[in-house]
Amino acid sequence: MKTKGFLPFLGIVSLAMMLPAAALAAGPLPLFPALPYPGVPDSLEAAVASPALLPSFSFPPYVHSGTAPVITTQPASQSVAIGASVTFTAAATGTPAPMYQWFMNGRFIRGANAATYTLSAASVGAAGAYTVEVYNGAGFATSDVATLSVAKAGTVTAAPQSQTIATGATAVFSVTAAGSGLTYQWNFDGFPISGATAASYTLANAGPGASGTFTVAVSSGSTVIAEETAELSVVTDARLTNLSARAQVGTGNNILIVGFASSGTGSKQILLRGVGPTLATAFDVSGALATPDLTLYGANGKVIASNSTWGGTSALMTAFSAVGAFALPANSADAALLETLATGTYTAQVTGLNSATGVALAEIYDADTGTPTANLVNVSARGEVVSGSGVLIAGFAIAGPTSETVLIRGVGPSLHSVLGFPNPIAGTQVTLYNSAGTQITANAGWGNDPWITGTSSQVGAFPLDPYSGDSALLVTLPPGNYSAQVAGVSGASGVGMVEVYEVR
Repeated sequence: MKTKGFLPFLGIVSLAMMLPAAALAAGPLPLFPALPYPGVPDSLEAAVASPALLPSFSFPPYVHSGTAPVITTQPASQSVAIGASVTFTAAATGTPAPMYQWFMNGRFIRGANAATYTLSAASVGAAGAYTVEVYNGAGFATSDVATLSVAKAGTVTAAPQSQTIATGATAVFSVTAAGSGLTYQWNFDGFPISGATAASYTLANAGPGASGTFTVAVSSGSTVIAEETAELSVVTDARLTNLSARAQVGTGNNILIVGFASSGTGSKQILLRGVGPTLATAFDVSGALATPDLTLYGANGKVIASNSTWGGTSALMTAFSAVGAFALPANSADAALLETLATGTYTAQVTGLNSATGVALAEIYDADTGTPTANLVNVSARGEVVSGSGVLIAGFAIAGPTSETVLIRGVGPSLHSVLGFPNPIAGTQVTLYNSAGTQITANAGWGNDPWITGTSSQVGAFPLDPYSGDSALLVTLPPGNYSAQVAGVSGASGVGMVEVYEVR
């Protein structure tokens, strides 16, 4: 600490000589100016010694006696990150009460004339040596130097990397930045990811909807000091290969209808089966439809082919084996068709000959071999849903080296409100099972979910009534066999539909 003495008497005389007579008549000339003031120089001595500045001074009361200031609390050195708040504090005694002026690197800080000086958000340029000068009519005192160090936080030393992964795989993004007290927020396509506030972000079981731009904002306090971006591409190498739907076959609107759509180039070979008698003989299904009739329709509603007794032909038997379908007795009354079709949309209906009713199974198989140029992208089934064993059951298969994302919908109310079909089931629950019969997930009431709405539009599915009791699932599944059951909520019955869409 250093204490400055009064100026020599000669200095006072020199200053007085330069003032107007009116000023001298007003009384003794005060010695020390009050700070801060406009155009202030770098030291108090220079201010007093510069007569040209005197007209802008504001002087404290002249003191004939008193106690010079003594600094009792020295400001402390600090080291902070960019954007952090910094406060220097000092305290001094003296009579009259001392006034304060803070300096950075020896220069006045305008307006910094309290016992504390605060920087709300430190920048790299704020680093330096800080002192405070206290003064009253009896003298001066200057504090020890307090050094401020500002860490260059947010210097990213390792940025997140763009990635290409298979559907169903895990993506891990990470960022490394220098500094302490940093915070992070990950964003996807410009929207914050809830809870993604660590230096790394892990996305497990990624679907194609995860393809996009991931950005991390690195902040120090309230200041964003770095942003880094990485791209994620999710590639699907899988395909739907079959659908099987079991339901009660009635008459009129209560028959079993399956639909499918293919896309790509060239044609697609499809195996269709309408199974009734073999459900009873091979699987002990009670009430099986004894005489199923299978009819294939094009998108224009015209009949392409039909069959009511498959006849045990070698071509069909070979196709059964190739797609992994269970065998049918050569003399059974089950129905089957093997057709080569252009890509597009088709429906197949299973009815009972002579208005017969009972439980039947409709099956659609991708019968292409090798690497097909066209794939099934949507399969669906519509039928009567009753309580107990009369639920609508749809089995489907995913083949390929990667997982695949599928949209599964259990439609009831929207069959009437959107499509105009009579006697729909009032509310549905769709439940998804794996090949071991273990439940994976379920939904009862889709709740106008925006992800379901957006995905339905993407894959070309008709819109669901936003306030309906329809159900829907959006899941990414590894290759394998699955079944989706559509039942009525609270035992309700009526016409229902199950749909499975490939999402790319």
